[in-house]
Amino acid sequence: MKRLGVAALLATLAAALAADIVETAVKALRSDPSLKVRTQAALVLGQRKSPEAVPALSEAMEKDDAAAVRIAAASALGKIKDPKARDVLERARQKDPDEAVRTAAGKALEALEPPAPIPAPTPSPNAFSIQEPTGSAVGAADRRAFKDALARHLADRGFAVVPEGGMTLKPSVNSLTVKEMGGRTVIDVRAGLLAVEGSGRMAAMLESGAKLSASGRVPESKVPQYSAKALDAAARTLCDDLASRLAER
Repeated sequence: MKRLGVAALLATLAAALAADIVETAVKALRSDPSLKVRTQAALVLGQRKSPEAVPALSEAMEKDDAAAVRIAAASALGKIKDPKARDVLERARQKDPDEAVRTAAGKALEALEPPAPIPAPTPSPNAFSIQEPTGSAVGAADRRAFKDALARHLADRGFAVVPEGGMTLKPSVNSLTVKEMGGRTVIDVRAGLLAVEGSGRMAAMLESGAKLSASGRVPESKVPQYSAKALDAAARTLCDDLASRLAER
């Protein structure tokens, strides 16, 4: 029993001594005017691998004027491996004015445990993934505007738009014409939408059109702006039709 008591006492004293060393090193790192003392304090904290030192080391990474201290702090954070240091190390890796500090921060980041992957949410029955629109009659900018408009109008109707999964939407821009008629510029869009369930079964095949008229001749530089409005109108109609079709099921 006496031996056990002595062992417990020694363990308690060792823990108290270690805590005192960490506390002393933290104070030195934060306030000692000597560059060498602050650098050594950071190294000691890294050797101790104490999570309690992470706030002081992170503060040194962002506020200490001496590159040597910041390098030592980065090394210590890499040894402690606390994921809470990831943000400050990432900022230092990207923005610290000293190349050696940026390198040390990068090495420390490699030593940290990788962040736990975020599980992909399971798409709800009201979720859609939208493929890139087809249609050789229009350019990439018009196809992108059409896809963005579909996503926006689906969201307005309470549907979720996800990168993958859910019901797949296959949009197409079949035609987009710009004509001058009777002193006006008319932009005419014809578009389609195919909705396919996860099982591969077709849920809906829809078509829509939209016309936009402007007085006078629309300058070439503004045609994309007017085309985007016409595409938005066609997308709105298609989303209305899709919502109605799904509500009937």
